[in-house]
Amino acid sequence: MSLRDIELAMATIAARLPHLSPPRRIDAVRIGEASRTLGQYRWLSDTLCLNGRYLAKLDQARALELLDTLIHELLHRHSPPWRQLRDTFRRHPDVYAEAARLARLLAPHFLARREAA
Repeated sequence: MSLRDIELAMATIAARLPHLSPPRRIDAVRIGEASRTLGQYRWLSDTLCLNGRYLAKLDQARALELLDTLIHELLHRHSPPWRQLRDTFRRHPDVYAEAARLARLLAPHFLARREAA
């Protein structure tokens, strides 16, 4: 079950990127599986919402997508509130690029944890 993948990804992020502290809650059923949205950070409730498809058994490619999505949303969490609001209404390629860069750096560590689990 990929709830374990979410926990492993968050543990990897905490160990390697401690400045991206976790939110108060992670809700992996808030966004329906049919949605194109993979994740969303909600500032008022300090909740990181994930697409429900991440609760299915994940292959390696989908697990790496999960890692990227978590990093992306944590970058939003740690940006100023005005930027969080702005990014809600416009594309933010800088966040996508930084999340992808960090996910590539953490991928070997995450996959090793996943293999060991």
